[in-house]
Amino acid sequence: MNRGRKEAILRLRLPLERASAHTLRATLARHLNLNRVPRYAAYDVLLAADEAYINAFMHSGDIEGQVDVRAEVRAGRVLVEISDGGCGFEPGAVDVRSRPDPFETHGRGLFLIHHLMDDVHVRTGGADGRGACVSMVKDFRRRPSAAASGSAKS
Repeated sequence: MNRGRKEAILRLRLPLERASAHTLRATLARHLNLNRVPRYAAYDVLLAADEAYINAFMHSGDIEGQVDVRAEVRAGRVLVEISDGGCGFEPGAVDVRSRPDPFETHGRGLFLIHHLMDDVHVRTGGADGRGACVSMVKDFRRRPSAAASGSAKS
């Protein structure tokens, strides 16, 4: 990233290992701050991106792979895409409308992503039939009311 000016697009290629989650969060947080994304929106984006990365790490089945991250800030919106080259999954098999069982150790990622972000699309099976891509958008043009969101601070 060029520190002398704002850059609206961030691209990362991270090794598919647990330590990369910290790199993702730190780099994305700097990018959102540089592009003046409000704190309440940045918090939601960071948590959703972390969940998408952890899903790729835990479920892709690609032990030597990498994760591609693209984040763009434009016109009051943040678009984040997290892609892996793993085995993919059937997005329709996950009910993102129902609250996950609080006693289960897994199964909250897509639920959280869908509830934190304004628009979410999951694609599986690229040209080679492998991988998954989670695309998510956060619109911060209008601040949500404190009653409508869990975040009251900016």
